[in-house]
Amino acid sequence: MKIFNPRHFLRHISMPTLREFTTAHVLYARLNIDWEQPPETLPTQLADAVEALDASLPNSDLPAAEREAIGHDIHIWYDDLRRAHMMSNGLAIKEFQVACNGDVEMEAAFDSRDEREKALWMMAFRDKAFRDAELHIAFQAKTNGKYWKKHRIQPGLDPTRDRAKLEAFCHEVAKLYKKVGAGDGTHIEISERAADGSIQLAIYVEGPVTAIAHFSENHFKRITTRIALETALVYHPDSGFVETIVKGGAANHTAVLQLFGKHVVEKEIAPEAIEKARFKLNALRDGMLEPFDDWSVHGVEKVRLRRARFSPNGSTGISFEVEAPPAKDQDDAIKLALENLKIQHTFEAEYNLIRACLMVYPLTSADQKTTHFSFDVSSTGSSTIKNLSAHNQQIANIVLQALNVIEADEVPA
Repeated sequence: MKIFNPRHFLRHISMPTLREFTTAHVLYARLNIDWEQPPETLPTQLADAVEALDASLPNSDLPAAEREAIGHDIHIWYDDLRRAHMMSNGLAIKEFQVACNGDVEMEAAFDSRDEREKALWMMAFRDKAFRDAELHIAFQAKTNGKYWKKHRIQPGLDPTRDRAKLEAFCHEVAKLYKKVGAGDGTHIEISERAADGSIQLAIYVEGPVTAIAHFSENHFKRITTRIALETALVYHPDSGFVETIVKGGAANHTAVLQLFGKHVVEKEIAPEAIEKARFKLNALRDGMLEPFDDWSVHGVEKVRLRRARFSPNGSTGISFEVEAPPAKDQDDAIKLALENLKIQHTFEAEYNLIRACLMVYPLTSADQKTTHFSFDVSSTGSSTIKNLSAHNQQIANIVLQALNVIEADEVPA
């Protein structure tokens, strides 16, 4: 279920995991749960108990400070369930396993639990590894955006863990956003990724005053708040590659890297920008109709082009998109474009394929049911491949190579 619903989420959690997570949570001391009742009724009883506690606060005789503390714990409860819901996927579970490699207790806990239960267990008993994985996946999801850049600096640098130096770095980054109304509040988190030894710095800066409309206690309200401006940097000591997500353009990326050198690694650095390899999407116009490879060799039954955006050669002001039906047996976007687009000679132009969404259907077997997956690619070199599982990332790159969109040595990092 993509949309988070606390009751729906709890219904999928077995009694042992539900009890472990709840008893370890800060809210548990304020709840009265009968763990001896039938396991199938526990999720409903737990959800009812939290909702009843929340509903009782406005009419409670407790001091205002105590009511506020209880309300905060209830907020943490729902937020933790939402975070576990977001991390209940194969990519996050793989991050957990890599981060806790050799952890016998974790391996035993993961042996008989589904993805939701694994996420809850990690949050309750390996909260640092859970948060590290959460930060890494959040960064990974943004590497397709316009705020991401990649540079090369010196390898083998040792980023400091000293809080005072990290805070100084954070405050200097905050100054870059002063011109857009940012405040003085800052927060920084540092994490290390076991999979590749990279080090990530996640920086939060108090953003400008923003008015938002929302629902609180079933009432529509307007409030002013300061949403955090997020900046992140990932340094790979082995290669010297450094990835940044920074708002404000190339100048701010450079400024953040210089500050990273001054405060975090205490060395002067000379960043060398690495341009993204462009995807040769025009190759899809022929390859989708007559594939160059036998897909079954790669464990793939079929590849379809779900969406295709075209733009006239030499012009970026005009583009149009063709979208195909989702069903596997329907014509894809290339066939629809060829059958339906009519070009008048007075407007004759050469069109380039600039953006595409590919759907991949893996081969299925009698004892294993697999589902299709999709990813977006842009001629500028951006893609959503990093958001796929490790296995599907490999298949996606094999497909792009087979279609001559990329060369073997151009596999996205």
